[in-house]
Amino acid sequence: MFNKIRRSQKGFTLIEILVALMIFAILGVLAAMSLHTIIKSHEQLKKSDKQLLQLQITMTLLRRDIAQAIDRKIRNSDGHSEAAFVASGGGGITFTRTGLLNPFNLNRQSNMQRIGYVIRKNKLERLTWDVLDQPPHAEAESQVLLSNVQSIQWQFIADDGSKSSSWPPSTGTNMQQESQSPLPKVVLMVMHLKDAGVIQGVFPVPARGIYAQAQ
Repeated sequence: MFNKIRRSQKGFTLIEILVALMIFAILGVLAAMSLHTIIKSHEQLKKSDKQLLQLQITMTLLRRDIAQAIDRKIRNSDGHSEAAFVASGGGGITFTRTGLLNPFNLNRQSNMQRIGYVIRKNKLERLTWDVLDQPPHAEAESQVLLSNVQSIQWQFIADDGSKSSSWPPSTGTNMQQESQSPLPKVVLMVMHLKDAGVIQGVFPVPARGIYAQAQ
């Protein structure tokens, strides 16, 4: 009886301790891996949320700017006249927009502004000029809207329903070109993003028949 009691009071053997330590080590590794996965997923989710927010801001700016496009030619920094809406087919567009709020006439005497969108180093930039008729060597202020932009294509629908990748359109007779509105009826955009895939936009131009006097 006494011997049985002594045997029952013996501690863990070395093998049992090693097995227990191994189990705890495995559990620790699994816990660390799970924590790393959770942190990584959280970071990816934050990155996705940020990209989605940037994309929403970009589409809102495009829709607002193009909807406010107006027929107002400008004089560029080279002293040449430039059409109200210009797209050379190389991925960039520039145009005059109205609708700027300036209730106290601060820093600007006009409610119109020259706007541009261009791709540089896989980034979509929004360009703005301080004045419409620009002095020599005038430079635009640039705001990066999106990164990882692989390409962007524009198409412009004219009053007669024809499509062109440049504006003013270079097709048709001189009489047909003169009869067209100086602004497209609708602007179509297809943008390829590295992470988000293909983004499409359809932007009507409501004020294409409105001519703005120089301000």
